[in-house]
Amino acid sequence: MDARTKALKTHRKRLRTRGMKRVEVTLQEQDAALLRRVASKLRKPDAEAARIRSVLWEAVAEHRPPNLAEALYDPVIARPEFDEVFDEIERARRDPIMLKVRDVDL
Repeated sequence: MDARTKALKTHRKRLRTRGMKRVEVTLQEQDAALLRRVASKLRKPDAEAARIRSVLWEAVAEHRPPNLAEALYDPVIARPEFDEVFDEIERARRDPIMLKVRDVDL
């Protein structure tokens, strides 16, 4: 092992102990400077890095349609006239017959 290889291994080991991970990405030339600046901000463990991280996660999050439970508890739907229906749903969820597990052949 020559000196360069050893130095590189030592450097990467120090990065790992600090919780860093080296990544290589391919992107358009115009975005390279932006990504370098974002990466330099994310290396610092401060409030600005946390804010940038949350904004980026929100930007790349997969937006999925709401499931049935989320749709039923939507404030637009959950109005006083539906309280009786929601109470009935809650009672049915706790009914022993509804809690029984059934074998189903598909």
